Amino acid sequence: MGKIRARRIKLDTPEKILKKDLDLYQEKSLQLGATDARIIPARQVVVDPRVRLKCLVPRCHLYGETPNCPPYTPEPHQMRRILEKYSYAIMVKNDVLPAEDFVDDEKWYKAHMAHQGKTHRIVSGVEALAFNDGYYFAAGFAAGGCKTALCGGRICQFLDSGRCRFPLKARPSMEAVGIDVYRLVSLVGWGIYPVAHKDVDPESIPCAISVGIVFVA
Repeated sequence: MGKIRARRIKLDTPEKILKKDLDLYQEKSLQLGATDARIIPARQVVVDPRVRLKCLVPRCHLYGETPNCPPYTPEPHQMRRILEKYSYAIMVKNDVLPAEDFVDDEKWYKAHMAHQGKTHRIVSGVEALAFNDGYYFAAGFAAGGCKTALCGGRICQFLDSGRCRFPLKARPSMEAVGIDVYRLVSLVGWGIYPVAHKDVDPESIPCAISVGIVFVA
């Protein structure tokens, strides 16, 4: 891959150029390994405080364990104000194959790093491309906690010493900032199921996915 050329910042990007760029970022997502990618209006994204509640009830094992998980991430009321400034986003999906990687309790933790880590890499790559094209407010959110997605569950180096192992790849998950991912995935027409590790027939979960998003402009 050649060097990325930076584009001069423009305060008003013509809609025609913006649409062309969004098409490029959609294609770039697929080149980076996404199963599917969609251009969506930012207004479709709903931030719900109940999503953050699920980080606490029952308490997630990553709560407070990374700077990209609650309580360190922006609060839902902050995210709503922020997202009002955006018009478009690129939403990316990775199919988890085999689905047992997320459904099987014994496989989940190790598989999490491969599947969610891939989403972190795609999101950071698309965000960087958009930034260099002059969309300097481009912001991406990935899937899963960065501690398991990128660091294999090791103690968070940032919280320990202030030095992140992956400063340009680590992102908060969509859920960590209160985005209702189940709703959004259903809106775009992708299949999604609640994945549980106990008392659920794995045959009733035909697919598992990892989802990220990049707000562009």
